Amino acid sequence: RVNQGSFYALPQSPQMFKQLLMVSGTDRYFQIVKCFRDEDLRADRQPEFTQIDLEMSFADSDDVIGMQEGLLKRIMKELKGIDINTPFPRLTYKEAMERYGSDKPDTRFDIELNKLNDIFEESDFMVFKDALETGGDIRGISVPGGAAEFSRKKIDKLTDEAKHYGAKGLLWIKVEEDGFSSSASKFLNDAELIKVAERCGSKPGDIIFIVSAQPKVVFDTLGWLRRKIAGILGLLDDNKFNFLWVVDWPMFEWSEEEGRYMSAHHPFTLPQADTAHELEGDLSKVRAIAYDIVLNGYELGGG
Repeated sequence: RVNQGSFYALPQSPQMFKQLLMVSGTDRYFQIVKCFRDEDLRADRQPEFTQIDLEMSFADSDDVIGMQEGLLKRIMKELKGIDINTPFPRLTYKEAMERYGSDKPDTRFDIELNKLNDIFEESDFMVFKDALETGGDIRGISVPGGAAEFSRKKIDKLTDEAKHYGAKGLLWIKVEEDGFSSSASKFLNDAELIKVAERCGSKPGDIIFIVSAQPKVVFDTLGWLRRKIAGILGLLDDNKFNFLWVVDWPMFEWSEEEGRYMSAHHPFTLPQADTAHELEGDLSKVRAIAYDIVLNGYELGGG
């Protein structure tokens, strides 16, 4: 795919070892595997990497999660001299997306997404009206003390970058002692602005950023923006290690490019029993027995 006309073959598949060991009665083992990615390069991924695979028979998610937490606790103690608390917090995929706009959320800082759809149900502002009529979302984040930090020039720069995630723009509201200033002042009334500030927990001196679009665009944009802003404000503490699990993944997600449902996590996953019947129905409702381990906004592994 990346180099047309060329191909490569794996010298062996780890699955062969797994199957031989499992049928011979070895119910658990781990392997340290050299892997190669057949995917586009990213800043935080290299083409060749080493991974620790745990293979366990007759295990459920809690067995694997407990084993991994013990491993990570020991690694952090021996390599960093840090005692981390277990068990790690667990977020469902839905909660991670709705609160943080990401399936690998960074929880070191307290900027979360707030759903604003109900506040603007009667709004005549066409940007919001169009989003709601087409099944979209209106969500915002509040940045404590951000009103002074984010000048018009800085906001314009953030807005340009936000377009890479599909957003058509960033609407902003600055909360002031005697009212509000906003990029959409002539479209939003005081009652709406007050409700938005209350919903977002905003105080004078804060700035609120709002995105309205289809849910994926809203999540992608605000998920990126909250972390970008945290970096600008110095809120990403490198001495803080916030491990968490993201669980209850959807089995499938719709691909606009392919025009069909694709695996959301990976294809080798058991569906949750109470949603398995939807494999013959609405694929968007099938949930998977899948989980990712996340640290400070990075996915460390999954199963």
